[in-house]
Amino acid sequence: MTNQGDDRSPERVSRPELGELSARLKDLSGRIAAERSEQAENARPHAGLVGAAGYAKGYRLASEFVAGTLVGGLIGYGIDWLLGTSPFGLIIFLLLGFGAGILNMARSANRAPPAKERLDPNPPPKAAQDDEEED
Repeated sequence: MTNQGDDRSPERVSRPELGELSARLKDLSGRIAAERSEQAENARPHAGLVGAAGYAKGYRLASEFVAGTLVGGLIGYGIDWLLGTSPFGLIIFLLLGFGAGILNMARSANRAPPAKERLDPNPPPKAAQDDEEED
């Protein structure tokens, strides 16, 4: 009887198909690596777009703040005009509008995902987590 699980048999070492298969595998690995690097280069955003996204977010946050403050000030001025309570309504509602503007800015800033996630259409898969605790 022969041992079929023995890797040192002369049949397995001298097979010409394995050398050809190995060469084809190396060629395929090289082509895959070249394609991946080409796709990664094409997926990068233009340098001008990255800076423009920051400006757009800044203007959006500034407009949220200014809108909240202006609306509060206008409501306070309107209440002062209707009730005749000269600066008190304006001061109170201007402060409330300021607070609302800050709150809206904070909400808008947290709503948008980080730039890398927005610009990368294929994020890497998340790593599996171990159930064991580390000491």
